Amino acid sequence: MATSKAPLLISLKPCYSGMIFDGVKRAELRRRPLAHMQGREVFIYVTSPVMELQGGFRAGRVWTGTPDEIWQAVASLAGIDKQGFDAYYAGQPVAYALEIQDAWQYANPMSLGMLRHRFQPFVVPQSWRYVKPEEHRSFRSMRRC
Repeated sequence: MATSKAPLLISLKPCYSGMIFDGVKRAELRRRPLAHMQGREVFIYVTSPVMELQGGFRAGRVWTGTPDEIWQAVASLAGIDKQGFDAYYAGQPVAYALEIQDAWQYANPMSLGMLRHRFQPFVVPQSWRYVKPEEHRSFRSMRRC
């Protein structure tokens, strides 16, 4: 989906990315603010041991609140139990969640080695970062393959 907002790249553990691509996880939890995210393209980099750009989704609604408020809003969407949720947000006064819409997975994911070869320097985000224009062109063209 084309958008005028800069696309994002997020890093996810393999278990969470798998739940997104399987349609089980429909909200992504974050500790960093997610302002102005609605409608953005979000590309998913899957961390070790996979280390690939595997797909993406369109960002829907953004929830912001205390961890208890966010749990009430996304408990059935987050793909995590209450114990894991509480551990993730331990000590955090504010929690963020991002609705996952229209998730898709590449037929041929791009390895970290290929990303670093093609886009020098390619930086894997610790949480998220904006996608550079040359990356965006390539990432979008991969969907057509």
